[in-house]
Amino acid sequence: MRKEALDTVYELAKIDKKIIFIGSDLGHETLKDMKESLPDQFFMEGISEQHIVGFAAGLAMEGYVPFINTIANFFSRRALEQIILDVALHNLPVKFLASGGGMVYAPLGPTHTATDDLAHLLTVPNLRVYAPCDAKEMTEIILFESGKKGPAYVRFGKGDEKIISVNFSVYDKFSIKTLGDIDSECMIVTTGITTHVALEFVNKILTQHKPLLVHLTNLNISEFVELVSLMSNKKKILIIEEHQTFGGLLTQFLHFAHSRKIRIDNISSLSLPFKFIHNYGSQKEHLDHWGLSVARINEWWKS
Repeated sequence: MRKEALDTVYELAKIDKKIIFIGSDLGHETLKDMKESLPDQFFMEGISEQHIVGFAAGLAMEGYVPFINTIANFFSRRALEQIILDVALHNLPVKFLASGGGMVYAPLGPTHTATDDLAHLLTVPNLRVYAPCDAKEMTEIILFESGKKGPAYVRFGKGDEKIISVNFSVYDKFSIKTLGDIDSECMIVTTGITTHVALEFVNKILTQHKPLLVHLTNLNISEFVELVSLMSNKKKILIIEEHQTFGGLLTQFLHFAHSRKIRIDNISSLSLPFKFIHNYGSQKEHLDHWGLSVARINEWWKS
């Protein structure tokens, strides 16, 4: 997703001189064409995440719209204070493009896995938090955010994900997309790349009586209102997320349901464990190991 995201920023910058790109340590070939053709709108600052957030905040105060990119957990851990105080407190239009959500960088160890980024950032007022399922949806979000006030955090997958968002019906723009029968008694709720796992289960395992599949793009609880009608007749609901057990989609979902007095004893979840993950392997191997898989969804379905 990162390549498509940065290419989209470049295309926007060609049209609008207020669009700025700021990168951390991304490699000398990153956005090479933009660097050469729009040098005043391109900045590569090295390993200095706190600095690039403060730098972006200053530019935003002067009327620019900075898009800044680094690894997801470097934003949420190293630069959290700057995100809160320099950007969100002032509701500035800084857009955080977060590479490697979840277990993308698992081979580099727990220092590089973004398993708690949503837990940190969903507590920040004014900050919109997105987890697109593919590059098409991610591009739509960036185009939308380029003209919107306030900050946003967009969590990327590994890249080269199959385009699946076209299969879904838009239930609520950028927030809720659905696939299947809204009146089904069962519902699977996903976000980010876990939507691919759920879709694989629906398409390959089931032939009839399929659950309603709901993909949440925007994870801010204020965007969940439309879920009420979807949840009303469900006998069981499964939440799937590439994030630790607490603080992410499940926590948002349970709080939302409780605040609206919706029964929550029928909700199950599949997530990453609440621990530092030291196992070695690819993103896919980690998802399978921790049960974010078609097999585990099938177990829930049969229970």
